[in-house]
Amino acid sequence: MSRFTGILQVSQNQSSVNGNILLMSGVADPSQAMSSATSFVQGKGFRSGYRIVVIGDLGQVGSISGIIMTDAVAPSVTAPTPAPAAMAAVKPAATAMSVSQAAQKKPVVKKKKTVAPKKKKAAPKKKVASKKKQTRTKSSSKRKAARKKSNRSR
Repeated sequence: MSRFTGILQVSQNQSSVNGNILLMSGVADPSQAMSSATSFVQGKGFRSGYRIVVIGDLGQVGSISGIIMTDAVAPSVTAPTPAPAAMAAVKPAATAMSVSQAAQKKPVVKKKKTVAPKKKKAAPKKKVASKKKQTRTKSSSKRKAARKKSNRSR
């Protein structure tokens, strides 16, 4: 079995990868083999424009030539290879010892300036209205004296 990697193209009931029509293995009728292959890849979640890996062999069903597929999978994701310029930036002289020593160093942390908290100003005191002193007049003291006498007589 071979692996064919490319962009899936789907048009109606016909699908292809790299210009090769996909045909489902085990189906003798050419039109049914095309529609079965398309249903199979769409059932796996692939849509037109997706990158796909088709497993099968080049062959022919009836008068139609293409990839007689047995399976379709997503391509494996690998980490991209770094550019040569990026590789030059890596120092090859780094040893396990220097790496472990570098790991032991603590990063320099700048201390923040501590500012003493500002003192809160005392809230202004509420003014309490003082009672006005009543000035006594001579007439008022006479009335009190009259009341005392009247209270005694009773």
